[in-house]
Amino acid sequence: MPSILPHKHHDEIEETGFTVVRNFLSPEEITKYTAAAERLIQYARDGHWSQVRTRGKQFPPWPTTPGFIPDIWGVSGLLHPDLGNMSYPFHDLYSDDKMLNLVSDILQIEKSEISMELLNMLINPLSDFELDWHRDTIKPSVTPEEEAQELLMNPYAGAQFNLALTEDKCLIVIPGSHKRVRTAEEREKTVDESRRTEYISGEIVVELHPGDIVFYNNNILHRAAYQAKNKRITIHGSYGNVELGKVRAKGILQHGVGEWLGRFEPRNENLKMLAEKLGALAEQFKGVDLGYALDG
Repeated sequence: MPSILPHKHHDEIEETGFTVVRNFLSPEEITKYTAAAERLIQYARDGHWSQVRTRGKQFPPWPTTPGFIPDIWGVSGLLHPDLGNMSYPFHDLYSDDKMLNLVSDILQIEKSEISMELLNMLINPLSDFELDWHRDTIKPSVTPEEEAQELLMNPYAGAQFNLALTEDKCLIVIPGSHKRVRTAEEREKTVDESRRTEYISGEIVVELHPGDIVFYNNNILHRAAYQAKNKRITIHGSYGNVELGKVRAKGILQHGVGEWLGRFEPRNENLKMLAEKLGALAEQFKGVDLGYALDG
């Protein structure tokens, strides 16, 4: 008989679009991962790492100009082999059983059915920056009929999270918006370029303290506001349901993970299992230009 999986966090995401786990990391884990993150952030800010999210651009592809040190709001590819031992602490974090147990609850699948996807980091830029309202895989230009159809398609194909290592009040969401079409107000403020960072009725800020994690449906209406004065170190990543990998392919492979996965050397069995599944997905789409999920 199949095992009975916990479903508390699955049910919370089903209802509101997100679920928060307080004190997910121990104080010792916070210290460990903060030290690793700060080392990598400085490496990126000094211009030694090209896989960064540059201020003023929200979605990939981000520019990579040799010798140019941009203002950045994110560091990508935390598992990339070219980071060497700087990536090793993140091997532990991403493949930790307590993380995978949470993903199993959310996606309602066994650990063996989880696929590796992305592991990145969100940080404070050196000057203030705001992201527009958006859904991660549905363009704002779709009709209400198209939107309704896309929202019904495989809502548990993947699980996306923010794990705070510092105080984090950046993520803004519209609870419940992951399972309905936009209201007239929401449509206007996601389509009109001059209004895409305005207040929307019912919005809330997801406040995270160091060690807290939020998982959310990536098609909940959300945006983020970054203040340069507030230090932000938040691990941002996702996992996939291996049976629905094709649904996730564009959103994941657009970040270039398939280009280095063949050189990736996982440091534990959990991560090896996860990476093999992503490798199989990347192989299916080898040489295929999938484009990008969103523009901007």
